[in-house]
Amino acid sequence: MVTDTSLTAEWYQNRYHARMAMNLRLPEELAESLRTLAEETGRSQQELAREALEEYVRDYRLRAYPKEIRHLITPARYRPDDPKAREAIRKRWAGIDGRVLIDDLLREREDDWR
Repeated sequence: MVTDTSLTAEWYQNRYHARMAMNLRLPEELAESLRTLAEETGRSQQELAREALEEYVRDYRLRAYPKEIRHLITPARYRPDDPKAREAIRKRWAGIDGRVLIDDLLREREDDWR
């Protein structure tokens, strides 16, 4: 037999445990920046905060690498066969030798590892 209590419990489980709810207290300056961005983009503050957290959690481990090379190992945002992505990469890396860049960065950081 299904009771009102079991229906309520099931509703509660689906509503509050399928996704996590949380309160987030922000400094006034950050809260105002978030409100402004939400207005400018036409997106909700919740959506913007969720997207920022998703990106932070996804890329957290990348913080161990020097910022100059993080973008080299950041998860792809474009499909490899996307012609627009290929062109953007070609333009960005025109005239840059990645091996030289990494060697220079490693030399600069040698003291950090001693």
